Amino acid sequence: MQTRLLVLDIIAVLAGAIVGLFVVDILGWVLFNLSVTGMVASIGRWIIVLLTVGLFAFYYRVLPATGAAIASFFTGVVVPLVAEKIVFGSSLSTTSLTFLYVVFSVVALFTYRFVRAGRKASDLGGKADRTLS
Repeated sequence: MQTRLLVLDIIAVLAGAIVGLFVVDILGWVLFNLSVTGMVASIGRWIIVLLTVGLFAFYYRVLPATGAAIASFFTGVVVPLVAEKIVFGSSLSTTSLTFLYVVFSVVALFTYRFVRAGRKASDLGGKADRTLS
């Protein structure tokens, strides 16, 4: 049973990272005239978004669902934003990058949660939100 859950988490992380990065790359191309091929081909950007969405899985393992969603959202904005400014030296303004990574965070989190939605609350360990009966 644990192997199935691990595979589901890996698929959810990959899906969130891929969909989130492609949406941001297309949005950056349309709004800010950025080169899509240069952004998609960047191995560093792929590593950053995979690590970021990988943190979503960690948060959902150790925090209640609401706390994990909030932590995931802010992680999805801050980690790629800082990496883009410091590591990659982006020429976009901080406001533009913040907008792009808010979109990334929302899309990646929704995609991650969509893929992960089939999981039962009992499979999450002891930290899942429970309703009172």
